[in-house]
Amino acid sequence: MLMIIILSLTTLVCYFALWITYRPQAKYKNGMLFAVLLPEHALAHPDIQAIQANFKRSLNRITLWMLIAYIPFLLLHDWMAYQMLYYFAWLTVFLIVMVLPFRRAFRDTLARKREHDWFVGQKEEILDEYWSSGFTYHNPNDKRVMVTKRVGIGETVNTGTVAGKIVIWGAIGLAAVTILGTSFMMIRSEWTSPKLAITSDHRIEIDYPMYSFDFSMTEIQELSLEEHVPPGSKRNGESMDKYARGHFRLEGIGKTRLYIFKNNPPYIKFKLGEGYVFYNDEDPARTRQVYEELEKRRAGD
Repeated sequence: MLMIIILSLTTLVCYFALWITYRPQAKYKNGMLFAVLLPEHALAHPDIQAIQANFKRSLNRITLWMLIAYIPFLLLHDWMAYQMLYYFAWLTVFLIVMVLPFRRAFRDTLARKREHDWFVGQKEEILDEYWSSGFTYHNPNDKRVMVTKRVGIGETVNTGTVAGKIVIWGAIGLAAVTILGTSFMMIRSEWTSPKLAITSDHRIEIDYPMYSFDFSMTEIQELSLEEHVPPGSKRNGESMDKYARGHFRLEGIGKTRLYIFKNNPPYIKFKLGEGYVFYNDEDPARTRQVYEELEKRRAGD
C-alpha cells in the first residue's frame, strides 16, 4: 500500500508539472504563442483562436483518458511485479501523450505564421525552426550545449551538438536500463521464493538470488518457531507488501536476514553468532515440517 501511495504522489507531481508547463502556452506571453514568435495582431485571427481551443480540448481529453487508464494499476495491488510493470508502461505513455497537444499546436501555429507571413525578420524564422517542437532545441550551428527554454523554466539541451546527443541518449539509456532492470528483478522475486535445504554435511542453505546464505548447524545458538517478526528497517534487500528478503535491522535484536512471506506465520527463527535469520514457507504447514526436521537434526547431533 505504501508503494501505491508513493507512486500515486509521484504521478500527481508529474501531472501538475506538465500541466503548469504546457497549459499556459495557449496564452500569448513574451511575444510567443505555443513557443512560436508571433505579432500580437495574429491573435485575432480565427485560425489561431481555433488552434487555442483545440489545444485545450485535446489536453483535457487526454488527461481524462490517462486517469481512466490509471485504474488497472490500483487494481493490481495483489500482484506487485505486474503492478510495477503496468505503472512504468503507463508512465511512459503518459509522458508522451501529455505533450502531443502542445506539439500539434506548435506545428499548426508555425504553419499559420508561414501562411500569413507573420514574420518580423529572417532571424525570427530561423529561431522557430531550431525549436522544432517548441521544447527541444536542435541547432548544429550553435556551439552551446545548454540553452534557455522557450517552454517552462531553466535550460534545455542543444541536441545539435555532440555533447547534447550524448546527454540525451545517455539519459534515455540509463532510464531504460533502470526500468528494465527493476522490472526484471521484481518479476523474478514474484516467481522465485527462498528455499531452505539441509545438506548431508549438516549445513543450512537458503537459496535466493542475490541474498543466498548458508551456515553450519553448529552455529545455531537458538532455534524457535515464532508467530511474529519484530518491526525494523531494510538495509539491503527487498521489502514488498507480501514478502521481505535480504538484510534488515529489527527492533530489539539488530542485524537480521529475512526470507519471509509477511503476515503468514509461523516463522523459523535462527539465532547465530553474527545475528539472526527468519525464514518461512508460503505454506504454513511446510514451515512447521521444516522446523521439525531441523529440531530432529539438532537432537541427532
